[in-house]
Amino acid sequence: MTADRIKELIGTLYGVGLVDDFTINEAGSLKGRIAVATGQNNANLEWEVEISPTYPFKVMGRESIYFQNKNLLDYPHIMQGGNLCMHSAEYETAEMQFVNDLKQLKEWVEKYYVRGEKDVHYEHLVVNHCLIREQYYTFCFAETQEDFTEGDYGVVNYAVLPTGRKSDAPVINYVAQKFVSCAQVKKKELLCKISKSYQKLSSFDGVYCLLNNIPSKHAKFIVEDYDSIKVLFSQSQKNYIYSFVVSHRGYTFFPLFCGYRIPGGGVYWQVMMLFMDDLPIKPVRVGTGKDRIWFTDFKQGLIPWAETVDISYKYFFGRGAIPEELANKKILIMGLGAIGSIVAETLTRCGAKEITLCDIDNKEPGNVCRSAYPFYTGITEKILDMENLLTQISPHVECASLKPIVDLVVKKYAAEHEDKSSLAELFDEFDVIFDCTTDNQLMRVMDSTKTKAQLVNLSITNHAQDLICAFSPNVTETVLLVYDLLKRDTETDMYNPTGCWNPTFKASYNDIECKVQFAMRHIIKMLSRMEPLSNFYITEDDLNLKINRL
Repeated sequence: MTADRIKELIGTLYGVGLVDDFTINEAGSLKGRIAVATGQNNANLEWEVEISPTYPFKVMGRESIYFQNKNLLDYPHIMQGGNLCMHSAEYETAEMQFVNDLKQLKEWVEKYYVRGEKDVHYEHLVVNHCLIREQYYTFCFAETQEDFTEGDYGVVNYAVLPTGRKSDAPVINYVAQKFVSCAQVKKKELLCKISKSYQKLSSFDGVYCLLNNIPSKHAKFIVEDYDSIKVLFSQSQKNYIYSFVVSHRGYTFFPLFCGYRIPGGGVYWQVMMLFMDDLPIKPVRVGTGKDRIWFTDFKQGLIPWAETVDISYKYFFGRGAIPEELANKKILIMGLGAIGSIVAETLTRCGAKEITLCDIDNKEPGNVCRSAYPFYTGITEKILDMENLLTQISPHVECASLKPIVDLVVKKYAAEHEDKSSLAELFDEFDVIFDCTTDNQLMRVMDSTKTKAQLVNLSITNHAQDLICAFSPNVTETVLLVYDLLKRDTETDMYNPTGCWNPTFKASYNDIECKVQFAMRHIIKMLSRMEPLSNFYITEDDLNLKINRL
């Protein structure tokens, strides 16, 4: 791309004209000015244009062409510097790219400037996240179980998460646990909808205030100074901030959560960091003598905004989740080996809310290569390691576990009683039970309990050649039938660990997971009544995985 070629290409487009010729600046970019016709009394919109030397390639996620007009900040998709936010389609050559970028600019002018259209979907305020005392701060929050009253204020309890890192600087991460309203004489707790494991973490105190309006400029950028935001606080809220400072003298800093209503009625929070050695609030005296009163107000200065992220369930799993009907079910996973650990992780990443785990074994280094466990946690009970992993993955899953002695209790009862139906009480509290133990004795006992829960039995053959899925009733009959049908060799070429241990099947994590995930895709649909419930087994040839329904 050269200045002359740019001029030629602009000349081929109706409604676009060159105002100032393109020249190369010190950074090697081509800069010029163009005008786009609006059709309104021959008025044109002028744009500063800058084309990076990397054009037409995007670099580090950013477009390499900029269209700028600082007089259009009130319009959609115009950023703080006046740049048009574009997501260009990709073309083979720079010339084709440039022509189509200009066409996209014309489309924006017609849609948003001429017709005055607005986007239907809501976008949060734009906040420039900068280093605050050489660190980044991030606060996650979720919707609360009850709504806030207008003008509300009080204490927010938050917990510390592990420190991250970006742009060669530390990221101090936090998660809000609950809001305690102090606006009324009787305090009221509003718990965030996150799992108990996060609610139980050690807490620190901050302040929250529900503002009387959105703290924005041009309805899309966060306000940047205290003078602009102080009018959005009530005097009661400002005074409460000062009282919090007095009662927390030992704190180095605290977050001030500034909330505001968004379309749909929810509350979004922006967080400013307040440091005790440089507080942005001050006492102000009004009147003299007996009529003298003191109140709190903000000083002048720039606001140090932290990054905030709404981790409410609908956003956390907004990119894809299992149907709500299944997500709300109580799920028990028995056996947390290669199959069970993958099932547990998959359901958690897909939005399951209540999972109970059961396994009799410890996790050892040899389990890591084909299960969902990390090595870093060393030797520990599988249920503990998996529970820890699942709660790290999702703040919305409630994890519990059954003690390994359940295996003894169930089998002892089964050995002593011909009628196994009384065992159903143990399992009836669950909606779905995944049996991934490959324990045929347990399979028979579970089958005979006639529990109300939906049983799903998953097992895999040596070298992960096949995966078998059987649903209650008649799990045992189905599993034995499929194994007899497949006629796989279950004795030779097994993995024999050192010592006196039973051999186990050979297969890599990839071998196992591809079949488990394929199976889970259909199991999820079946349990959500999107597909008819049917037993099946998965086989593989050189080209495809094949599901065989029974």
